Amino acid sequence: MDQELLLKLNALAGTHTGFYELATNSLFRGFPIFGSLVALWFADDCGMRRSRMLAGLFGVCLATVLSVWFQFHVALHTRPLLDPALHLNTVDVPWSWDRKGSFPSDTATLFFGLATVVFLESRLAGWLCFLWVTVVIAMSRVAFGFHYPSDIVGSLILAAAFVVFFNRSPYPRVGFERMLFAFSNRMYLVHAFVFVFLAEASNLFLSLEQLGKHLVQMVHS
Repeated sequence: MDQELLLKLNALAGTHTGFYELATNSLFRGFPIFGSLVALWFADDCGMRRSRMLAGLFGVCLATVLSVWFQFHVALHTRPLLDPALHLNTVDVPWSWDRKGSFPSDTATLFFGLATVVFLESRLAGWLCFLWVTVVIAMSRVAFGFHYPSDIVGSLILAAAFVVFFNRSPYPRVGFERMLFAFSNRMYLVHAFVFVFLAEASNLFLSLEQLGKHLVQMVHS
């Protein structure tokens, strides 16, 4: 079923460059998610709401890092477009794949996690964000052969579990509440941090990843 659904979506949109351009455009794919997060952050001056959101965003970070670790170290299956036996139709991508494993999708993990943060604060906005992520991000990554459908399901479970755990667990939330109280007279610093975090997340933490690689190279050189 996993491979059958992959082949059907690939035959439908695997070479559709217009869909690819939209699905990989940071503004198009990210605006509903990041717009909702910013709106909820500034909806009111509620420390409890913001502490829950920060705890959820922390869970998103951990889930995304874990998804990348899985791709490097737990190769359940090869990335579909790198499997010559599948004969997939796909588009040319401007990068090389340094991770041959595809489970789970780190991109889907990030965006499903952010959608979960929105959902826990606003059910309507959250459902719309989940729908957007499913159609624009998740289905496109299957259609172009970047991931199997099971990779996407794994991403959804991983992201939602981490976000809900950190959102509901009292210890991270209380810690963020105390931090917000400590910075109550300098909230502009917190707003700036959240802005930088969301800007980096919209680019899939690419700058942070590159910085980490450069630091590792410097240490081992």
